[in-house]
Amino acid sequence: MNSGNETTRRRLLLAGLATFGLAGCGFHLRGQLDMPFKRAYLNASRNERFMNRIARQLEINGVVLTERLNEAEVSIRLFNIKRERDILSLNRAGKAREYRLQTTLNYAVERPDGTTVRPAERIAVRRDVTYDDTQLLAKDQEEAMLYRDMEDDIAQQLVRRLAAIKLDAPAAQ
Repeated sequence: MNSGNETTRRRLLLAGLATFGLAGCGFHLRGQLDMPFKRAYLNASRNERFMNRIARQLEINGVVLTERLNEAEVSIRLFNIKRERDILSLNRAGKAREYRLQTTLNYAVERPDGTTVRPAERIAVRRDVTYDDTQLLAKDQEEAMLYRDMEDDIAQQLVRRLAAIKLDAPAAQ
């Protein structure tokens, strides 16, 4: 009976040490970012899946998206959204064996009066995928999943970049 208590104590001690070890290395779960603005106007339709992902990331981090530009502290302009698919390698028969998928988003941040807070910047994410003619459906589904993953990655990168904005800094040129 005593050995059962010792085993439980050892397990608790090991769990406690592991927790302190993770805390000591700087690891922590990604939480809500401290955004420099609370109200934003997003010049995109919430009906588009990619734009909806960006809007959700902003809302998760405490930003209220307004319907009117004059109600917002900043305007986030999203433009030139592209998906690309380039051939990386060919097989002996001259058919594509590997593709590079890329999604890019350009954005800029302005105040409602039109002054630039952050000039146009680009976020690009790439993924490489192998291709096999014998698995058409599976590879199409894999490609769609990779594009969704890239869109999520871009949305998270955009929000992290927006969190780094200094609204009290002089307007950018």
